[in-house]
Amino acid sequence: MSATRRGFILFGILVVVTAVFCVWLPFFGLPRAGLGVGLPQITLKPEVLNSNFLGLGIPLTNSFTSMILIDIVVLLMGWVVSRAVTGQLPSRFVPRGFTNFMEVLVEFWYNQARNVLGEHTRRVLPLALTVFLFILTANWIKLIPGVETVGIMVCAEAGQPGYPTNGALLRVDGASLKDRAGTKVTETDLHACEQAHPNLVAPKLPGAAVSGESTGGGKEHTPSGTPPATKEGAQAVDTLVSQPGYSPGSKTAAQEKGNPDLFNIVPYFRPLATDLNMTLGLAIIVFIAVQIWGIQALGLPYFYKFINIPALGNLAKKPMGVMDFIVGLVDIISELSRLISLSFRLLGNLFAGGILLAVMTFLVAGVLPIIFYGLEVFVGAIQAYVFAILTVMYASQAVFAHHGDEEHEGEHEAAHAA
Repeated sequence: MSATRRGFILFGILVVVTAVFCVWLPFFGLPRAGLGVGLPQITLKPEVLNSNFLGLGIPLTNSFTSMILIDIVVLLMGWVVSRAVTGQLPSRFVPRGFTNFMEVLVEFWYNQARNVLGEHTRRVLPLALTVFLFILTANWIKLIPGVETVGIMVCAEAGQPGYPTNGALLRVDGASLKDRAGTKVTETDLHACEQAHPNLVAPKLPGAAVSGESTGGGKEHTPSGTPPATKEGAQAVDTLVSQPGYSPGSKTAAQEKGNPDLFNIVPYFRPLATDLNMTLGLAIIVFIAVQIWGIQALGLPYFYKFINIPALGNLAKKPMGVMDFIVGLVDIISELSRLISLSFRLLGNLFAGGILLAVMTFLVAGVLPIIFYGLEVFVGAIQAYVFAILTVMYASQAVFAHHGDEEHEGEHEAAHAA
């Protein structure tokens, strides 16, 4: 068989596979079974799973459950490695499997940090490596099937796509993208659903206004966890029924009363790095740690980096020292800007990647999204590396004295010797 004929055969197989998995499956096969891929509900803020967790008056969000899961996984990694190392004599220990992988990872990071930190490596490396493992685990766990798709069934919020239920699943019918995009939920639909299914009302943050209520105007807020809109929604329906010409079966009446069977899913877990609370929290931890490392290495003169007192005191000999003082003030802004750059870089990349996966799965739901899954594996690792290596670089800038400070210290030592 010639190479050209083999090429035509392979090309034909590729066309058939693409037609089955990227055309027939998402647009005909799954929709006919009521299992078409629906338009996901995209939200930046974490969603509440329980408004009064364990009776403590605090909400349980799907970001918090994700954090607990990731903490457990990272702790298990440490336990497995620790058990393998302590279970044998050091002279007989030979790392294998996962322990060998972790040894390579630690050695890689130690060499990376040693190049810029020198003798301060052991002080900084534990936090940098922990940050790397935590972010990497968070970024890769989000790719596991079930994350963002398995959760509690709730009435769909106004402005979001809603779907009827098919038992424990959302039923997604229709072959076109418009059919699979669901029904855009209105306030009337939400009121109708909350009245018909009071046990499926989405949990709210404590003190948050529920549907049908305003945050102002002196209106009372229904306590979180109780079926909202029971008074205002019922009054709206009663007013409609009392109007002349009202017919329960008419299209207008159905629209005004709302569709009570439009639901959505609040997932048990969401990608942790898509929550600004987590990324900003990590950035604050790194920011504080960098200041502590700087003080430990240089003492209180570390703060001359920001307010250069020696430069002011030496203006008579070096008038250009005023520039060093101004640069120090600019360094304060630069230092604080790290909180924004660290947190929003990680948030932006991972949130955009999640949207990309959701959109591509909605459009084709076949083989093609696998390519983007592979891309997200790579992006997740790169973002974890960037966050950790920046921690190392910021630490190196903190633990070594600036050139001007070194000169000042040298003059001080010379004067003392004289």
